[in-house]
Amino acid sequence: MPHNAYELAIRGYALKLILGQLLLVIFIVSATYLGTDHKSTRSAAFGGMIFLVPQYIFTRLSFLYTGSANIMRANTFMILGHACKFALIFILFSVILPLPDIQHFYLFITFVLVMFSQIFSLLKPLPEQFPARVALSDKAEIKEEAESKAGKQHA
Repeated sequence: MPHNAYELAIRGYALKLILGQLLLVIFIVSATYLGTDHKSTRSAAFGGMIFLVPQYIFTRLSFLYTGSANIMRANTFMILGHACKFALIFILFSVILPLPDIQHFYLFITFVLVMFSQIFSLLKPLPEQFPARVALSDKAEIKEEAESKAGKQHA
């Protein structure tokens, strides 16, 4: 349960990224469904899910704790999230690759496209953690400047 606006903003940011990746998977699966046979469609869907399911679990674990008060927990769960993501991707590949009627090209190309779609998350910066404090300090500086100008005018 988020405790402040920053946690809500970070979780919203991560959720938008995952939803965007899900839309990408749906687009790729739809394109393979219209263009080729059902084996490639199923393979593309598996490729997308091999990335999305571990990514969702990673996101849930990584952003479970935020803030400087929980820095040790946040670091621990970030490392745990990475470990779970890596292990789950490995397990899902080892389960899905030997299945019959899997076309490896569509499986891997969907996986790689969705994985590289994370680059677009760099285009939008993360929300700032302390915008209210910065605004308050700016107001204090403005007030101090006004008081110093008023003091100089009286002198």
